[in-house]
Amino acid sequence: MKSIKWFMKEGLLVKDNSFKLIYNKFLEKARNNLITMNLLAEMDKNKQTKDILKLPKDYNADEWIVITGYYSMYSSALALLAKIGFKSKNHTATILVLEEFFIKKNLLNQEDLILLKNASLKKEELRELSEARQKREIAQYSITKQTTREIAEKISKDAKNFVNKCEEILIKINKK
Repeated sequence: MKSIKWFMKEGLLVKDNSFKLIYNKFLEKARNNLITMNLLAEMDKNKQTKDILKLPKDYNADEWIVITGYYSMYSSALALLAKIGFKSKNHTATILVLEEFFIKKNLLNQEDLILLKNASLKKEELRELSEARQKREIAQYSITKQTTREIAEKISKDAKNFVNKCEEILIKINKK
């Protein structure tokens, strides 16, 4: 398994304290992705909207609901990384840093430990992000209909919960 050091050596993960100042931009992006996800879900359910947009009767937005749901989760994860001074260019690196800094908390300096006390992700929430990534990849790259309404609805729910949890963590960090 690749380590944080490996991703840093490869330039896929960078320690950059200037990112602490723009974490909120990633959170805004996450919220915008949630809006897009909700719009797609509403459009997909509404026959009248489909007619107005002249979409085929069998048009199904489920794969894009999964994709935008995942990217809302990923953008909020990038907000957490930015807040502790990391820039990630790799999905696996992002998940690894979240696990190390927000779950295990083994690599934090004293200042970061104080900031992140009582503001950690639970393993199940990180697993939701990882599962969403896998489902996003299936939805995006597969030509079969493995992406079902049920998967889209689960990702939609998980995305909202994950983004809210990341926002709660960022609020707690800012209060310190």
